[in-house]
Amino acid sequence: MDEGVLGLIAAAVIGAILLGVLLLQPPTVYIAKPLPDEILSVPARVVLKGLPEGAEVGARLRDARGRVLAEKALVFRGGRATGLLYFDLPTASTGYLEVFSLGGGKVLARIPVRFAGERGTWVRVFFLDSGGKLFPAVRRIPATPRVATEAVQALLAGPTLPEERAGIWTAAPAGTELLAISITAATAHVVLSVPDPQAPALDLFASQLERTLTQFPTISRVEIRYVRP
Repeated sequence: MDEGVLGLIAAAVIGAILLGVLLLQPPTVYIAKPLPDEILSVPARVVLKGLPEGAEVGARLRDARGRVLAEKALVFRGGRATGLLYFDLPTASTGYLEVFSLGGGKVLARIPVRFAGERGTWVRVFFLDSGGKLFPAVRRIPATPRVATEAVQALLAGPTLPEERAGIWTAAPAGTELLAISITAATAHVVLSVPDPQAPALDLFASQLERTLTQFPTISRVEIRYVRP
């Protein structure tokens, strides 16, 4: 057979092998936020891109000494995964964010980060245990006069990955957002955007929200209004 023809056949075979290898490789995850060496305040917003719809990953913050500050499960929807990490006080001013597969724990991406020198304040947010009873979880939030707003945002961020593995969950429907909160005469008026204002799970979530807000001495009642997005 002509050497030129053999060369073409060999090139085609090698090209096919390389294409097969590329197709077999899993897609990579891209950390869109935070940026490398970004200074993080609590909560840290994480935005991931690059994986297919429904892919499940975890986002983890560590400080430079290796201490895990926060872990959260994230799911890709609409081409990206987002989440808020309410992290503990770091023991060093630098650290890193890593993304890992929930299936095998393999680290898929990692970037260095820095931590703002803020102490913040601690509040309780109430989730549900495996029996459906209220479960208090501690969260560090920014030091702010809008502590009720920050507590509700921490509640909506959901349980951490270790809490989920322990059977802790939330009745808040996916996509629930806080639109407004005001306090008058010891009553907190809360407006939330939810996919279905008639969803049965909202009764359970209302108990979570009420218990979270009535921990503060300025609030004794909670009125909730649900609206569609």
